[in-house]
Amino acid sequence: MTDLFADVEEPVKRRGPHTALTDNQILGRREQFVGVFEGLWGEMGWELQRCKKEADLLRALRPLNEVPSVEQLVSVFFRECPGRASAANVRKVRSKLRKVQLEYRDADAGQRRDLEQLQRIDALLSHSPNNSLRIIKRAQKNQRKEASASKLKWLVLSRVQKDLTGQLRGLEAGFARQEILRFCKSKRYELNPLNLANAAAGLPFMGWRQSMRRCTKQRRTIADGKDYQIFKAVRFIVANAPKHSENTLVAEFRENIPQLPSRYRIARVELANQWLFLERAIRSAFRTKPHLRAFPFEITKRYFQQIRSRSQIDIILAEQKKLVTSRQK
Repeated sequence: MTDLFADVEEPVKRRGPHTALTDNQILGRREQFVGVFEGLWGEMGWELQRCKKEADLLRALRPLNEVPSVEQLVSVFFRECPGRASAANVRKVRSKLRKVQLEYRDADAGQRRDLEQLQRIDALLSHSPNNSLRIIKRAQKNQRKEASASKLKWLVLSRVQKDLTGQLRGLEAGFARQEILRFCKSKRYELNPLNLANAAAGLPFMGWRQSMRRCTKQRRTIADGKDYQIFKAVRFIVANAPKHSENTLVAEFRENIPQLPSRYRIARVELANQWLFLERAIRSAFRTKPHLRAFPFEITKRYFQQIRSRSQIDIILAEQKKLVTSRQK
């Protein structure tokens, strides 16, 4: 029987509520989430801002299913929930499961001892004198009863543990979704990949506020990577560009990419080198007539789709259409 908490290290004693995650574990989970959220922000960011109910959240998080490297980490958001997933219900079932797991381990050890004892008695039958056979057979009969009883207890606890594990997994999924939805609606923090990762890192072992508090104490490492810088650069240009026509918007990007501020230096070089794909993304996004605030998300999403699906011919054309940045003039 799989132990639900077998892959979770025993945390160092600390003040406050019991948690199944150490500081190092929650930091590692946060860093995984940051990398994934930044890479998918064009697909997820606008949808998350519009979330009103759980179905909206599931639609916004759907792109996470396309990232195999974090499948186990994000699977909690997509499981079915069999009941009301309140924090109290999760704690109650988790407490029951811990108790049953301890009983199961004791029953498993007891069953093994009874079976080993029965095997020793069976071995004695072939090496004992005839005058001892009656005593040994009586002991064998009694031991078989004990082994049968201990096996029955083990089987019952095994089924109970399996049922509670399934129930807990479902409740944890519902709880995790509720907490992410509450974070998105709270407006207490800017909705960006780092803050979302801070809120999600501790789920489903704690609420989003506790997760946020613990994560914000930790040093940042991989946040604000190239993918997210590209989104922010696109958002910066869109915010200041007239959107009267498709060609006007394309012209604004072509003119402003080489002039992007130094904080977008990585994105400036990337977008200048990949102008062919960005122009396609801008034109494609404009034709969908998105909400004005959705423009940066739509352009970024389509830009990365272009990058992922580019052909060898596209790569050659992109090399020919590169923009010259101000530093290269």
